[in-house]
Amino acid sequence: MYYETLPDGSRPSGEDRLVLFIAGDDDDAKAVVSKLIEDIGFVAVDTGSLREGGRKQQPGSPIYNNSMTVETARRRLAEIA
Repeated sequence: MYYETLPDGSRPSGEDRLVLFIAGDDDDAKAVVSKLIEDIGFVAVDTGSLREGGRKQQPGSPIYNNSMTVETARRRLAEIA
């Protein structure tokens, strides 16, 4: 997500909430980060391990630096897989 979207992009709830992607190898750490993301008004979408999930989030990928809802994020992630 583009950094300038963060201040105005959060939503209290609903299907129009924007996604912040996470990746990591520690499930407990991802759970903590996901909760923090939810608390600030976004939806955490896990892209997998650092190796695979990080690759999916690379510059030029369909999810890189694009604001999107969960529905759009899942569709774009399916294209990458």
